[in-house]
Amino acid sequence: MGINNSDDETFEKYFELDYNADVEMDNPEYMVCQFCVDIKTEWYDEDMIGVYKIDHLINVEEALEELPVSKDTLLEINTICVRKGIKNINAMFFYTDANLKITDTDKLFNGLVYLGEFEMNI
Repeated sequence: MGINNSDDETFEKYFELDYNADVEMDNPEYMVCQFCVDIKTEWYDEDMIGVYKIDHLINVEEALEELPVSKDTLLEINTICVRKGIKNINAMFFYTDANLKITDTDKLFNGLVYLGEFEMNI
């Protein structure tokens, strides 16, 4: 969650999977997306990701309304944002893979701050 100043095409390219049928994932020519590089995998399930980016800043509380989580989880996320000094954003994403473990929690993902793991209402 945070502020991403790249254009929409550049922002979306970060998540773009290679669907080239001529190249297998174990082939060195397979183009691994930067999101996959950042989460240390070759591929991710697009049905498990939510991506949000707009052209103007909104406050965190307004952005959190887009997340499929409980009110308690919204409060937890908002508290983390306050602690990290995040007040206004224009971009965020979530990935719902219970097996994914982020080891570098200080890393920026597409310029956005990692907030943690949370319960989803999906």
